[in-house]
Amino acid sequence: MRDGRGFAVVNATIVHGDRVSTGECLFQRNGVIEYVGAHRPPPAGWDVVDVRGGLVLPGLVDLHVHGAHGRTFNEADTEAWHSVTDAHAKSGSTSVLATLASDSLPAMTAALAAGRRTTSGRRPVGAHLEGPYLNPEFAGAHPADALRTPDDGAWQTLLAEPDFLRMVTLAPELPGADKSIRAFTEQNVVVSAGHSGATGEVLAAARSHGLSHVAHLWSGQSSLFKEGPWRRTGLLETVLASDASGGVTAELIADGRHLPAELVRIAYRCLGPDRLCLVSDASAGTGLPPGAEFSMGAARGVVADGVALDHRGQAFCGSTSFLSDILRFTVLAAEVPLVHAARMAAATPARVAGISERAGSLAPGLAADLVVLDDALRVLRVAHHGRWLDEDNRQPADGREEEDDG
Repeated sequence: MRDGRGFAVVNATIVHGDRVSTGECLFQRNGVIEYVGAHRPPPAGWDVVDVRGGLVLPGLVDLHVHGAHGRTFNEADTEAWHSVTDAHAKSGSTSVLATLASDSLPAMTAALAAGRRTTSGRRPVGAHLEGPYLNPEFAGAHPADALRTPDDGAWQTLLAEPDFLRMVTLAPELPGADKSIRAFTEQNVVVSAGHSGATGEVLAAARSHGLSHVAHLWSGQSSLFKEGPWRRTGLLETVLASDASGGVTAELIADGRHLPAELVRIAYRCLGPDRLCLVSDASAGTGLPPGAEFSMGAARGVVADGVALDHRGQAFCGSTSFLSDILRFTVLAAEVPLVHAARMAAATPARVAGISERAGSLAPGLAADLVVLDDALRVLRVAHHGRWLDEDNRQPADGREEEDDG
């Protein structure tokens, strides 16, 4: 609401950064949170939304999301960008980094230009380039003919308008990577190691040049190997063994397909909620039926068995989950406490993306981005900048009927 009035969410179970509190309320005016805490009467004339004890979380922040419903951010089409952003917002991810899969540089720059033209309120908080500077041996569904090495210098074209570019995933062992890492970080672009065969020594060198993040643990990265009788740690073990003082943040695709619950628990125990970011890695196949085929940059995929596979069926091609699905698996299957899982899906990725001053938490002065969940952690309602996204049809995000909220 933009007329000075606001709304009050009452009878809420608020998921704070360090606790879950029942019987609380939240006030917002003009898209900004004014109060959150113990129940108090709302201002006169405000709308009151009684969530009847439902869980209220901050809007989720997804650092790694490619598409949904057959559309992707690789398309040089603002309507494709709007379609993907809207689908994820309605499922709880009110802030996303539009992630582009490997493609030709002209195609990727054209897609970025389309993203910059998106409508305010439907625009991602920035872009994330997953490629094309990836190691072919760890590329997964990224086609080899779309990959490059940073020593070509062509990545400089991606920095023409760095304000929109927030993250780049690359393999730090590739020729010329050190120079590109320094250049990206100097422009406040987060550099992430991914689809990489880096050793601990390579990662340490990349860290010295500014690399601070690691893409999807266990997916597309080196792990324990042997040199003669000697065991050497790969990128995976190096990250899991790192401490908070000199460590990096990392992503986790906790969808029950990329990772079983046991590996989610291992990552959580090693890194904790302030260094782990839950991500969806949602593909264009998210929301499509089994057997549906799609394209994502230079890659082609198909929906199969609750995940996206490449056209050969030999590698994952992203997930078919929304971040709210990832959160639910993390809590119910991997048994991570809700308050920590919520941090991993909101506050921690917001900090990594550089938007924690306006998103990722429920606190006065931050955007009124809210997700209301039921006891089974299913999405009931979502508000983005103080506007309920179901306000036109008054239906919850998962399509179940809702009673009058008074």
